[in-house]
Amino acid sequence: MTVAKQMTRCPFCKEPITAGAIICRHCHSDLTTYQKPGKNFYSKYDTFRHGFLTGILFTLVLLILAYFQFFTTK
Repeated sequence: MTVAKQMTRCPFCKEPITAGAIICRHCHSDLTTYQKPGKNFYSKYDTFRHGFLTGILFTLVLLILAYFQFFTTK
């Protein structure tokens, strides 16, 4: 009885390799240090954008409250 090996492609040379391999047997690239491009950049960008927009919203709320506190007449 044989065990079917799951195969994947090397991100550098695109040759089929065994899933979970540490070094590609075709191009000898180290697969442990490989990170998928784009994922980290967009997650950092989204975090910055949400924080920036939250800061602007908070500043606007403070300005509105200060206006009603100091510039409205009774």
